[in-house]
Amino acid sequence: MHAIPMRSLPIFKFNSRAKSTCWGMALCTMFIVASFSVAGGLRTSMDTLTDNFSVEYYVVTASGGHELLYFDAADLGAASSKAAMGVVVDATVEPGGSVVTAFHVSDGNGVLPETLSVDDGEALAGSGLPLSGVVTLTASGSVEVLVSGGFSSSLFSPAWLLCGGDTMSSLTSQEDTANFAILRGPTEADIAALESRGFVVQPLIAIVEFLSSGMAEIESDALWILVPSAFVISVLAYSFLGSEIADRRREIGILKTIGAGRRRVLSYLLAESTLISSYGAALGLALGIVLSYGISTAASHMFTSVFVVEIEEVVLLLSFCVTVAAGIAGTLLPALRMTVSSPVSDLKEGNR
Repeated sequence: MHAIPMRSLPIFKFNSRAKSTCWGMALCTMFIVASFSVAGGLRTSMDTLTDNFSVEYYVVTASGGHELLYFDAADLGAASSKAAMGVVVDATVEPGGSVVTAFHVSDGNGVLPETLSVDDGEALAGSGLPLSGVVTLTASGSVEVLVSGGFSSSLFSPAWLLCGGDTMSSLTSQEDTANFAILRGPTEADIAALESRGFVVQPLIAIVEFLSSGMAEIESDALWILVPSAFVISVLAYSFLGSEIADRRREIGILKTIGAGRRRVLSYLLAESTLISSYGAALGLALGIVLSYGISTAASHMFTSVFVVEIEEVVLLLSFCVTVAAGIAGTLLPALRMTVSSPVSDLKEGNR
């Protein structure tokens, strides 16, 4: 008896059950791709920040008890050529009566890694500050400004309000002065000279190092996402093939009766599982890429323009292989059971 050409007898079809299984696998694959891509994006963002701070930025303040004292660029001495001068103040916002931190930075020396500017009479709100329209700010003085948009910064808090120089002068009643400065790459002599004048000099690089230490934990935790995702994919594959075998058992029994061996039946069942898993994995990769870029766009708008998505080829390949391997692993048990059953029992069960 000649071996039956299995591919000419389509036992399984791409029915609604197969489609729903593919979508379930696709969602798991999407979750894997997005998780690793976001983790990679955070690492890239931290590397970018580290590069920006590799020359070491320092914050210089003149403390007067619980308040920041005002000073001008000349007070910094030789370090003034390496400084961006800034003013920060807590102001009451009307309407609403809430208190916000307003700030302004003058960077004539090109010290900062980003440009922060706003027209006089206007203000830009950080992503964590729900302000818009015309508001009145009150501190030592009072001024009306139009919150015309938002700003994004890797240095300043998204809960702050960026204002123009004239606005800050009206709020603080101080002109051409600052209560903090940011130094880029000061020498030990610069720092010693500033401290001798009563300034407090603090490195910003410590903030980046703290964030970087947390990134290693995030990247390690991302690996554990593979375990539950692969388990869910295996369960979906097991349920799919088990249900399909139960519905088509009589047809499989007929194939065994006319000469299909156990190895041929097993290879056919696993081929169907591989096909379904591959469809789900490919769909999941596409959804994962879209979701990753969506997260990147939202995060860049809400937090900092430094955040970027990082989708590497190895992540896509890993996600695809995990989905297919988990799908095949989930179908091994029902497939093996089918190969060891007798044609007679298959026909009887199929008739039932």
